[in-house]
Amino acid sequence: MKKTFVLLFILLISIKSFACSCECDGDCSFSQISKGSEFVALVKVIEYSNFLDREIYDYEGKMPLSMTVEVIEKYIGSEKRKTIKIWGDNGMLCRPYIANFEVGKYYLISPSKISETSDNGVKGDYDFFSCFTDYLAVDFEKQIAYGEYSKKENQVALKDFVKEIKSLKFKNTEWFTNNENINFFKADSITIYKILNRKDDFVKLGNNRIKIEQNENKDYTNLEFKRNGKLKITDTNIENWTETVHLGKWKWQFDNEKGILSFYLDKKLYSSFIVVSHERDSMPWNTDDKVQFYVLKLKRMKK
Repeated sequence: MKKTFVLLFILLISIKSFACSCECDGDCSFSQISKGSEFVALVKVIEYSNFLDREIYDYEGKMPLSMTVEVIEKYIGSEKRKTIKIWGDNGMLCRPYIANFEVGKYYLISPSKISETSDNGVKGDYDFFSCFTDYLAVDFEKQIAYGEYSKKENQVALKDFVKEIKSLKFKNTEWFTNNENINFFKADSITIYKILNRKDDFVKLGNNRIKIEQNENKDYTNLEFKRNGKLKITDTNIENWTETVHLGKWKWQFDNEKGILSFYLDKKLYSSFIVVSHERDSMPWNTDDKVQFYVLKLKRMKK
């Protein structure tokens, strides 16, 4: 999903205080933002960690600049820390103020990772973007998250959110994987990638090159999961730019409840893998573009 944002910084009464005004072309609700996020989790605010040394217009006391949160449950991502720091607005950024979050309260979050260290954040920490709905307040006792979950829903049960965020759809999708050893499906573990923003023009034009770069300039295999259960497997050799389609009648089947992906060849079970990790990844492309990936790590099941 491609979005266009118009950011207007309007000078208020105090020259030290700015506001961020956004227009989102598309669906910027939490359900959509979290589907493309590299990190989604349920957290509890432990403490305010940093404070501004100047006053913020219409706020009494020192405005917190960051907060430390405990990761109660991670749904998506490779984050290993049990506590993380999230940075907020200083009066001049397009972030929500940290004062909007209460110590001791729970939140469903889909933040962005900070790429460079500055006075307003440390590389590897996180922040929110005011033009998105990238966090929801959570009533932990009721197990319900409140806020703009979708364009039609202002709340969601956590169990329903978890089911949706971890639900995998293979029908009519295309994935790719490393193919150093040709028969990747004989490995004990594999990682497969799906390009999330495949409809963007820059992705359409550089599809093969994107797969090569993400695969560290090695051969890769393309997996086309047809809607009727058929599977097309194509090996790409990057040295001589040849494509080889696997012979035989290949089919696929996915058990969403158990997270098991099975491959069949000529009506016989060939191999089965269980999903052990859901992750998101991204790669910068050209000057302003970014390729987003859905990453699945799979482990072979013994017959």
